Amino acid sequence: MASSSEAFEKFWTWRNSRTWLNVTVKELGQPEHKLFARISGIDEDASLVGVVGKAMHSFSDFDVGEAEFSVEHERVIVSRACEEWLIFEVAES
Repeated sequence: MASSSEAFEKFWTWRNSRTWLNVTVKELGQPEHKLFARISGIDEDASLVGVVGKAMHSFSDFDVGEAEFSVEHERVIVSRACEEWLIFEVAES
């Protein structure tokens, strides 16, 4: 497991480089859904990561507070309670 500061460092890198990401979202009791998005905002104090999607310019805020992080070279996995997760993964060019 990685620290939240390591995860936020990766989020900042992707935001500053305007990297396109595949974002997989699984929330308790909801079907899994995927977004093709860029990180548009970060609030480390509130543990929020905002993304804006390419399709119809959709915007989502994700609360990553009280989560566990796994940080890899091109992927960050955010998980809470085994049944909820977010996967941010660099999209192939």
